[in-house]
Amino acid sequence: MRKRVICVRTCLVREASVLYESENGKRSITSPEEAAKFAASFFEGSDKEMIYVCTLNGNNEPVTMEMVAKGSVNWCKADISQIYKTAIISNAASIICFHNHPSGCIEPSGVDKLITEKMETAGRYLDIPLRDHIIIGENGNFYSFRRDGTELETETEWFE
Repeated sequence: MRKRVICVRTCLVREASVLYESENGKRSITSPEEAAKFAASFFEGSDKEMIYVCTLNGNNEPVTMEMVAKGSVNWCKADISQIYKTAIISNAASIICFHNHPSGCIEPSGVDKLITEKMETAGRYLDIPLRDHIIIGENGNFYSFRRDGTELETETEWFE
């Protein structure tokens, strides 16, 4: 008995683009502050939690920004496979994960800590390290797991 197998081609489809330049005049993201400032506009006016993944090239320059999940007012679920899918397709050197807390409170929940641990583990296996996981709050407030937390095990530096 024979079975027909579907041949496919996977590719990224550009929906739009944004212009990015850091304060130091470079195109790379070199700190959690720059990363949070870059991502804040994607969350403006949102009343739901959302998760975005930014893929970076070897010079820490943003390549893609994709919304991988949209939830409700106080939760959002994303599978690790969805988080890393764009990174794999776009040949990312590393990623930064962002999500917002519409309440304005930037303290990470237990689920936030767990997903961060899973992303870091997956990144080690895929050789696409998690540069940071940043929670965006209100008025420029943010929480960086790399800067503020103890959840990230590997010593990935922003300036590598």
